[in-house]
Amino acid sequence: MITDGHEGLSKLIRLEKLDYSRFKDTGIAAVIGFFDGVHTGHKKIIKLCADMAKSMGGVSLVFTFDKPPVNIIKGKLDKKLITSYSDRISLIKEIGVDYIVVAKFDAGFAELEPEKFCRDILESRLNVREVFIGRGFKFGKKSAGDADFMKNFFRGKKPAVNINVVDIYKIGNTPVSSTAIRKLYSEGNIERISDFLGRFPSIKGKVVKGDKRGRLIGFPTANIDVFEKYITLKDGVYAGYASIYGKPAQILKPAAGHYPASFKLPSVINIGNNPTFNGNRKWIESHILDFDADIYGRTLEVVFLKRLRDEISFESKDDLIKQIKLDIIAAEKYFIEKKE
Repeated sequence: MITDGHEGLSKLIRLEKLDYSRFKDTGIAAVIGFFDGVHTGHKKIIKLCADMAKSMGGVSLVFTFDKPPVNIIKGKLDKKLITSYSDRISLIKEIGVDYIVVAKFDAGFAELEPEKFCRDILESRLNVREVFIGRGFKFGKKSAGDADFMKNFFRGKKPAVNINVVDIYKIGNTPVSSTAIRKLYSEGNIERISDFLGRFPSIKGKVVKGDKRGRLIGFPTANIDVFEKYITLKDGVYAGYASIYGKPAQILKPAAGHYPASFKLPSVINIGNNPTFNGNRKWIESHILDFDADIYGRTLEVVFLKRLRDEISFESKDDLIKQIKLDIIAAEKYFIEKKE
C-alpha cells in the first residue's frame, strides 16, 4: 500500500487505554466496523461520519478491532484478510478522522452483550452523539445486536443519540463488500478490484531467500513469503510496481544511489508454486526490471497493475526462459502505454 507520505493526523488509541474523561464534554460522531480492505464503501461511510462531526462542531471517531471478529468467533481462519492491521489503520487515517479507537477482539469481547456494548462503550466511554453503521451490521454476543437494538437502546436519551444506517455502496448495480473483493482476488480481476478498492491491489512482506532458480536462469527475483492469513491474487503472472522499504539500499544498477520508499520500480511478478520445477510452496516472486541489488531482509511492497497470463508448467527450462522474456516485453509495453 504505497501512500504519498501525507497520512492524516488521526490519534490512535487502544480501547483498554482510553481515558474515560477524554470525550466527556465532546460531541462524538462514531463509525463502527472492521473495515478490511478499506474499500470505497468503507471510505464513504467513514467520510459521512467525518463530515457529520464537522457540521456539528464535534469530533470524528472510527471504532474498529485489532482482529477480524468472524475468525475469533469461529475459532479458525474463516476469512483471509485483504489488508494488514497497519495498512488498514494507515488507510483509515488518510480519509481524515480525528480518532481511531481499536478494541482488542478476543473470546471475552465476543461474549459482550449488545446492551453492555452500547452502555459501557458507546455511551459511557465514547459519549457518542451520532453513530454510523452499515446496513446489516451486527454486534454483541451471538450477533444479537443490530441497528434496531441500538436505536431502541438510545431512544429517549438526553442528549439525543442518532443512529445512522448507511446503505451498502454500489458500483453500477454491484454492491461493494470485502466478500465480493475476495472473490475478485480469486479470479485475478485486477480492474474490478481496483474499482472496488479505489486503488490497485498490493501485498507487503519481507524479502526471503528462495531457491535462486530465477537468478540461475538470468531473471533474479525478490521473493515474498506468503502469509496464510492474507489473501493473494489468483496464481499467475502480473505487471506491477515494487517499492523497497527500510534503510536505503545499495543500488548496483541502473545507477548508483538510493531509491526512496515511495519509488515505484517496474516489475514482472509471479504468484504460484513454480510448477515447472515441481514446487510445492506458494511464493510471490518479483523480477524488478533493470535492477540488481541485495535486498534480502528488506520489506518489499508489490502493487499489481495488470494480469498478463496464468501460471504454466513448461516442458523445459528453455521454454520457461522464452516465456519470461515474452512476459518482460509485455510488461514493458504496458508501462510505455501507461505513460502515454
